[in-house]
Amino acid sequence: MSSISNNFIDEFGPWALVAGASEGIGAAFAREVAKKGLNVAIISRRKEVLEELAKEINEKYQVQTKVIEQDLTSPNLLDELTSKTKDLNLGLVIFNAALSLIGLFHNTSIEVHQRVIDLNCRAPMILSYHFGNKMKERGKGGIILMSSLAGLQGNPIHTHYSATRAYNINLAEGLWDELKNDGIKVMVVLAGPTKTPNYYKSDPKELASVKSMILEPQAVAKQALNAFRRIKKPYFIPGVKNRFTSFFLQHFMTRKARIKLMGSVARTMYGENKDHFTS
Repeated sequence: MSSISNNFIDEFGPWALVAGASEGIGAAFAREVAKKGLNVAIISRRKEVLEELAKEINEKYQVQTKVIEQDLTSPNLLDELTSKTKDLNLGLVIFNAALSLIGLFHNTSIEVHQRVIDLNCRAPMILSYHFGNKMKERGKGGIILMSSLAGLQGNPIHTHYSATRAYNINLAEGLWDELKNDGIKVMVVLAGPTKTPNYYKSDPKELASVKSMILEPQAVAKQALNAFRRIKKPYFIPGVKNRFTSFFLQHFMTRKARIKLMGSVARTMYGENKDHFTS
């Protein structure tokens, strides 16, 4: 095993937890942390899919795995997760799960909007609070929250999704400063378009400007973990084109102009009345 892996284990081992690990970026994170030598606990509602991933990780990387079937929107999430992870010495927590709404804000029921808050905001807050306290006792650890470039301003047609992504950006940035003296690293990952099953399930109209920015899930996870080890700031944007585009928009366009641009792109990709959600 390489010295890099050994250092990673020393800092973030022996166990990592990945919430929202059934596919896409979450599954990629699970593979990448296992590749670095950490045991992996993976969380999702889809037990069968998790068991397949756990078997793959066991065979390929010879680390331990733990499958945790869990609804992250459960009103009893804290108690349920505390019970299911009490035997694990967790040094790294990655929250990837999210529910993405596409369509006009008022075309979606209030019940679905409440689910979005439960999964995208309440759940990462609970995990950050609970496991952050555990890491403070250990004197070291790491927390990674997945967010999106959509959280940098309002995004018409993705209005509530982008609002929840902004929540995760601010939560991680505040914890980055609060917990650094406790030996705990915190980072938020602002992903751009990624080749996940949910991205293709949303059936977007492909635009050349967007297509050139799309990354593979494994590239997002690998780049994020590499950035995390040498963390100097609380956020990371995977992909050179995504970083350049974000820099240009933030520094050379007004917030109003960015909102209008994002709305125009979303309407072109999805139309005004394509109302559905992916999770």
